[in-house]
Amino acid sequence: MSDSASSLLSVARLGVGWEHDESFVIDRPGTGDYLFIHFTRPALVTLGDEVIRCAANTCILYTPEHHQKYQGDGCGLSDNWIHFLGDSAEQLAERHAIPLNRPFSLAQSGFVPLLINEMRTEIHRKEPHYEQVVDLLLRQLFLLLQRHIELSAQKRFTGRKAELAAACAELQARVLGTLDHPWTVQEMARSVHLSRSRFMGLYREFFGGSPVEDLINARIKHAQWLLCATTLSVGQVAGECGFRSLYHFSRIFKKRVGSSPSDFATKFGKTTSLGRGPNQTIADKGVAFPFVVPPAQAKPRR
Repeated sequence: MSDSASSLLSVARLGVGWEHDESFVIDRPGTGDYLFIHFTRPALVTLGDEVIRCAANTCILYTPEHHQKYQGDGCGLSDNWIHFLGDSAEQLAERHAIPLNRPFSLAQSGFVPLLINEMRTEIHRKEPHYEQVVDLLLRQLFLLLQRHIELSAQKRFTGRKAELAAACAELQARVLGTLDHPWTVQEMARSVHLSRSRFMGLYREFFGGSPVEDLINARIKHAQWLLCATTLSVGQVAGECGFRSLYHFSRIFKKRVGSSPSDFATKFGKTTSLGRGPNQTIADKGVAFPFVVPPAQAKPRR
């Protein structure tokens, strides 16, 4: 293997929008690869004898041999995650000031599931140079983590504003993790106990944009992945992405992507046996992990 090939970062497996009940606990030695986790709900992380309470939107990057123990904080575990390999991972973490083996907070995290889905698309389609594209996406993840760690440090809210920032971050993660739900701004505002206008103002202050724009962008990104990597019809893709009108979906998609969904699928799609589920993972270079999911979970191994 050439030096350039051996220095590439590569994904072992990944998952977006995983949900587990309150009894689910990860407790295992290092898995032999790096593990990046983004908690979309409050979680408990155990480091030695210390149990750390993590708010929604907290991340942790484990090194290969570090003990991993975490679970949901009274609400079940909900997360996005990537197991990956690469000789340059720790140097990248140091360069981008990303902590290793301890939790860190982000100012905004909507980019995390979107980048993971892009990685998944590349790995399933396996078009020329896909390994290099996955490497670049992982490096982009490191860079955006650095940006949002720094922005989080700049936005040190206190008192009621800090509570609202945490509530809105948890809501954002939930919204972007359930794109098929017919979200409205009114429902989002109600879920964090704010008026519509107050919610819109705070969301823009916390995340630099509108909740509607973030939702539409995420839905279109997810639609592109579904059209590329699954055999779902355009109508099914529209429903999976939360569009109740096929006409509305097609109009928005064409406006933002430059082609109709059917033309996009014809040009970029690939026949595949890949199905779509809330806990879908890839295991292109799978690693066997030494734990068993409780029978009640009935989900693929992580």
